Amino acid sequence: MTYKHLFFDLDHTLWDFERNSAECLADIYEQFRFKSLNISSLDAFQSEFSIVNKYYWSLLESNKITHHELRQRRFRDTLLNLGADVDEDFGLEINEYFLGLLPKKAHLIEGTVEVLEYLLPNYELHIISNGWQDIQVNKMKSSEIHHYFGEIITNELAGTRKPDRRIFDYAVELTNANLAESLMIGDNYEADILGAISANMNTVFYNPDAITTTQKPTFEIKKLVELMEIL
Repeated sequence: MTYKHLFFDLDHTLWDFERNSAECLADIYEQFRFKSLNISSLDAFQSEFSIVNKYYWSLLESNKITHHELRQRRFRDTLLNLGADVDEDFGLEINEYFLGLLPKKAHLIEGTVEVLEYLLPNYELHIISNGWQDIQVNKMKSSEIHHYFGEIITNELAGTRKPDRRIFDYAVELTNANLAESLMIGDNYEADILGAISANMNTVFYNPDAITTTQKPTFEIKKLVELMEIL
């Protein structure tokens, strides 16, 4: 198969969300004086937020909540689960601080720049992300990968989010791509892989944790550099 258009997920695939988020959470822990809320462990806060955040993103991608509800609840619930007495307003205040800080972080998944340098001369590269447009763009600028990509397609632009096939259809139309020459690369099996499959797009499942899947992607890799063996 000859591909011309490569569509990448951003968070957890290229941009190291966990590492960047952990740095922001450490700052939040100090800035908002969490010790006074009887949250004595930064590790506990970071671990609980990771669990809660993934849960709310799964609800968002299933259209069970809105972006605003995610913003209101993820920090509130994290702190409630750790025994702090907080409300949605406080959770939203922390979330806005988090979203102001997060896009300034620059850590990338291992191999990202090497792979993008290898691919750029021969392919048109694009992003398909469920993140917020301005935040995703700023993440890419901070980590100095913005210039590798043509279109940055988010749910805000497409009016829908992965795994809805319409965001993939929108991406193909916007980039004037041929579906048969397009490839989706991402770490989220439901959103990236099953979503792209529903749009009849070939897929690369970046699966460092060796998650077992029921429906096989076109390709599966554990490290990004393995893309250079495929493409």
